[in-house]
Amino acid sequence: MISYSGVKTVVTGGAGFIGSHLTEKLLTSGAEVTILDNFLHGSKVEHLRGNKNLKVYEGDVRDAETISHILNGKDLVFHLAAIVGIEYTQNNPFDVLDVQIQGTTNVLKAAANNGVSRVVFASSSEVYGDSPKAMHEEGPVSPRSNYAIANLVSEKLCRAAQQKYGLEYSCLRYFNVYGPRQDERFVISRFVDWMLSRQPVQIYGDGNQTRDFNYVVDTVNMTLIAGLKPEAAYQVLNIGTGIGVSINEVASLIAKVLGMENTYRRTYVDYDGNRPRTTEVFTRCADTT
Repeated sequence: MISYSGVKTVVTGGAGFIGSHLTEKLLTSGAEVTILDNFLHGSKVEHLRGNKNLKVYEGDVRDAETISHILNGKDLVFHLAAIVGIEYTQNNPFDVLDVQIQGTTNVLKAAANNGVSRVVFASSSEVYGDSPKAMHEEGPVSPRSNYAIANLVSEKLCRAAQQKYGLEYSCLRYFNVYGPRQDERFVISRFVDWMLSRQPVQIYGDGNQTRDFNYVVDTVNMTLIAGLKPEAAYQVLNIGTGIGVSINEVASLIAKVLGMENTYRRTYVDYDGNRPRTTEVFTRCADTT
């Protein structure tokens, strides 16, 4: 495991699903960690409270003064704060743009002003849009949602901060991350919840749309590498497996794990206002070369 001994880090959105796992791994690798989170969806770091190397602040990345205060004297920032979840982002488009774009601007400016060595920005594979081919970092981008647009703009802001301030950055395009502590807004957790409660599994469209699912521990390990490796500076990097799995396959795999292959039910539903077909991505797979 890569060593972060003595490194003073900040994790925005650190109380969330990926952020909590990242915080946990940073602490075990010797880092000092400061979390900034607005706790919109609760906190997943309560089990870490009391760790002498952890500080937790409730706040918003849109508050430039708070960001500047927290980044003072820090070495490295992992910027994960964002509004996520397809239905939520569809229903709150301006919040998505505001949190992502203004928040990223604040983080980059504060990092530059406080002498932070690098900002690692958690972007998304959503920036690619839909593609029948594996998605390469130097390939075309075609964002289909406000969330995707906000991430692509934030990547450009990282590049602008490098040009203006000389700030090091790494942009990580996360594909579909899953694992412990993920809530029911996301497909695997939602399917598990429906099956365990004996409810029909609802699948949009025909279920043949594919995703590249990446286990959260692997995502975090790659994020930690991107934080310190010189080769990761000024790079946009895919964080995925290179394997596409259909939503139908996901349902079948979960049912098998739960021993419910012959008892669970599926229902197929049409795309609606909360998940319009025009913004849906039907094929997603990372090029990991």
